[in-house]
Amino acid sequence: MTSVEDRDHTALRAPAAGTRPLKAGRRVGLPPGTRQLVRLAMRRDRVLLVAWSMITTGIVLGGMAAAGTTYPTAQDRADRWEQLHSVPMFVLFQSRAFSDTAEALAAQQAFAGGTMCAALGAILLVARTTRGEESAGRRDLLAGTPLGRRADLAAALTLTMVTGALLAIVITCGLIAIGMPWAGSLALALITALAVWTGAGLAAIAAQLLTGVGGVVGLAFATFYVFHLIRGAGAAMEEGALWLTRVVPQGWWENLRPFADERWWTLLPALAAVTLSVVASFHLAARRDLGRSLVPTSRGREHGAWWLRSVPSLLWRLDRASLTVWALAVAVIALAIGYIGADTMSAYADTEWVRAMGTDLGVAPEDTFFTYVILVFVFPIAGHALYATLQIRREETAGTAELLLSGPLRRRTWALAHAIAGFLYPVLLLIVLGIAVGIGSGLGGGHYGADIARFTTFTVSLAPAIWVLVGITILAHSVVPRRAAAVSWSLLGIGIFTEIAVKTGLVPELLFLLVSPFAHVNPHYQATWTPYVLLPLLSVGFVAAGLLALRRRDLPA
Repeated sequence: MTSVEDRDHTALRAPAAGTRPLKAGRRVGLPPGTRQLVRLAMRRDRVLLVAWSMITTGIVLGGMAAAGTTYPTAQDRADRWEQLHSVPMFVLFQSRAFSDTAEALAAQQAFAGGTMCAALGAILLVARTTRGEESAGRRDLLAGTPLGRRADLAAALTLTMVTGALLAIVITCGLIAIGMPWAGSLALALITALAVWTGAGLAAIAAQLLTGVGGVVGLAFATFYVFHLIRGAGAAMEEGALWLTRVVPQGWWENLRPFADERWWTLLPALAAVTLSVVASFHLAARRDLGRSLVPTSRGREHGAWWLRSVPSLLWRLDRASLTVWALAVAVIALAIGYIGADTMSAYADTEWVRAMGTDLGVAPEDTFFTYVILVFVFPIAGHALYATLQIRREETAGTAELLLSGPLRRRTWALAHAIAGFLYPVLLLIVLGIAVGIGSGLGGGHYGADIARFTTFTVSLAPAIWVLVGITILAHSVVPRRAAAVSWSLLGIGIFTEIAVKTGLVPELLFLLVSPFAHVNPHYQATWTPYVLLPLLSVGFVAAGLLALRRRDLPA
């Protein structure tokens, strides 16, 4: 069966005798074949493009549309203003607010979610179009066509840059349509576009340094998030550290101040940083061979160890580096959060709104901040679990599954091993998260043993929600293999979007409970042990259905 990629690659074949050669890209100074590769990427990743654009637009427009209902009175706006100035953690993880108007406060809340979603989609798109094609070997096939040496990189950046510009236009028009001031609307839309362009630039550089798609995505997004935390640290510490907000892209975007006397000059360093990253990526690309990276990789041993003779051990071998990096990143960030949060919340635990928030979550006032942060952490950990589970599809498209299944290995055992890995990895990361927060809290003046036990119990209790997504991914791989990635990532996006939307009053809580498994492990929405029985059973049911469906289709699809 001919795949979508194979069909589209026919457009890139060498021209037949008597036909005109490709002229794509020459008129605009891009490498030959760039235009064709852009069309190929648009067709291959059309679901990702649509889902990413809709979720990003929804986060920004949804949060702004709910500004009136989130802060309906002057007292509500004053309370939020006081929270932002009394608890630095909101500034650290979200952004600063420069006015107490409903529009400015809503923009402050949409800043982190909107920029991270925008950057993540751009990073995924660039990584798939560059390193993904090289890893799959398709870039080698295209090397025999009249294709420019760096046409893939140019195509990836062209597509993401244009998508970022279109997102800015849509968001600007949408905000003006719902009655927002045009200047603030344009500023917030430009921040979203800059997040897309910055994410694309970081991924383009990472694609020259590393060979694996997962490594490229991890390095680029980790860099983006570190920049966000540097901005937040400078803003949270205020006097004496505000200069930190002027050395990273997120700080320039924040200082644009949408809906609060915009400062347009901050666009200049932001655009300069994007331009510099794009230029740097092309310079780095010129210094490596096709299929290689600037960071040398180990060739490994010629013969594998005896313990690699099973599928679970092989999966561990493939995933251990990624899992180790994620665990270290989670541990470092959580340790800092635990240490800083313990000291900060001890000063504000007696305030009225903190007590109310603790009552709402069903936790002690001093634990409200940790609960909030841990609930945010569960989404990137779920993303890692989905990426690990989708390894089953990558093995299938790369042909390694066919080699494995040509032996005595049964396909049900092969799929079950991937499902177990998808179940186990998030539990390990959640345990690391709970232990690190507990240790940090202990260093900040708490009790090591009690804090570690309390936070680890809470973090592990979130795992059933991730298992549901893993189970659906296994089922999707068996029923709609080509749509498995789109289905799994879309469900995670829906979970993130509905959680933000329900907090801003954009959608009812009932919708959140119906479409997102994360609602059923959130202490605000559940008060019984029923979800901890039903969610694991549901996950196992999805996996069992996926194993049965896998027996009824051909491999590779």
